[in-house]
Amino acid sequence: MASRLTRRRFLQTSAVGAVGLGLSSYAMGENQTAPSIKPKITPKADSMILIWLPGGMAQTDMWDPKKFTPFRAGMKGNELLGTCKPIPTSADGIFLGEGMEGIASQMKHGTILRTLTNETKFGAVHLKAQYYAMTGYLFPSGFKAPSIGSVVARSLGRRDKTVPPYIYIGRDIDTSDEEKLFISEYLGPGFYGVNYAPFMIPEPAKGLATLNAVAGMKMDRLDRRQELLKKISGMSAKELQDSSKVQDYMKVMDEARAMMDSPVKKAFDFKDEKAELIAAYQPKITADQQLEPGYYNGGRFGNGLLLARRLVERGARFVQVEYQYGPFKGFDMHENGQKRMTEMKKQIDGPIAQLIKDLDERGLLERTLVCIMTEFGRTIASAPSAGQESEGFAERNTGEKLVLDSEKMYGFHGHFSSCNCMTFFGGGFKRGSVYGKTADEHPMLAVDKPVNLDDTRATIYKALGIAADHNYVTEGRPVFVTKDGKGQAIDGLLA
Repeated sequence: MASRLTRRRFLQTSAVGAVGLGLSSYAMGENQTAPSIKPKITPKADSMILIWLPGGMAQTDMWDPKKFTPFRAGMKGNELLGTCKPIPTSADGIFLGEGMEGIASQMKHGTILRTLTNETKFGAVHLKAQYYAMTGYLFPSGFKAPSIGSVVARSLGRRDKTVPPYIYIGRDIDTSDEEKLFISEYLGPGFYGVNYAPFMIPEPAKGLATLNAVAGMKMDRLDRRQELLKKISGMSAKELQDSSKVQDYMKVMDEARAMMDSPVKKAFDFKDEKAELIAAYQPKITADQQLEPGYYNGGRFGNGLLLARRLVERGARFVQVEYQYGPFKGFDMHENGQKRMTEMKKQIDGPIAQLIKDLDERGLLERTLVCIMTEFGRTIASAPSAGQESEGFAERNTGEKLVLDSEKMYGFHGHFSSCNCMTFFGGGFKRGSVYGKTADEHPMLAVDKPVNLDDTRATIYKALGIAADHNYVTEGRPVFVTKDGKGQAIDGLLA
């Protein structure tokens, strides 16, 4: 169709413009904000770990399992309800998809929202859905929308003066293409400015080179260089010296230097952990055991969760850990869905389960909110070549006209913005609970207690002590942490 919006077309027509505007406005100091009143809700959580699994997780293979229907050549799409057996969990009456035995053992601490709904159909464009998931605003939003991490960082500030309020683990720092530039934009601070940008940690197990001086440079020499920078800055035009943007960047430099002498630096050194604990955070599959050995981030993801726990122990406010997104990779599966979901579960199940167990045993789970999310769900494809549907998605497809003639077609390959799942552990949420119900046949829409993203964000913010109408002003108008400040917390999710 002429109106079809592809990933490439979306990036060409919108993302580059957004990134370009964002960079230019930061550089020119056009970020005009005004402080708002601090939140007055009593928080149930002091910190948050957001586990971000972009690509579109197949909810029926993970959090909302349906009747297991094994592959049979020639079966119709509407016969395919689940590619794995439901397994019991430590929470009575809650089942997960086979392959999630580790997380199942920890579900007594968790709540599953099975009916996250959305009226917007994102079609083939993952990035637009990811932008919405991270910021709560549809792109283009008319302003530079801050990510959830930046919202928490600015609204609550630091828990510890030496630990950045927003830390991002697992994504390469890469500006080599349009897609990665756009991703960096919606993970960022938007109009909040550089002080609320994420502190990026690509490879958690390698430590952090930026917290160490270059080889041979002593710390007193580094301090002299920093003082020289301040003197040079003081010789510039008064307009630049007085610029809030320049002051923000100088503040970032000072804070980075302070971190080099702080206890947070020790969080990156895993040698004080027991070998068996480190092993528990590792995936149960190696790269060469996968269908696509070239795309494998299991070790990075597991180490990222271990580092997240260590950072929370040292006072981190908000830590986001990503299984790095790659188009048509990982959870973005358009063929071999069943096999690839099995592979992905082997990479994420053990590490996530160990994180929850670790937090609980150390007495941290009560005040730490762990949230697992993705940008949309999955459904049966509406055409033999998944991802090539005429409308770009298969939201209301029943599968009656689709014939699965090979195992490559066995799985949930269609994008499903209409219904999705989100999972929570600790941090003021109920334990051993499920919220909402979906249909047992395609399309598996919410049939009881649907919840939209605005209300879900309001619930997360309430647990952290942030009001849904909390706002900051840019360009003379308030921008709320939930759209128009109208998000309603779902008390049925909270303890």
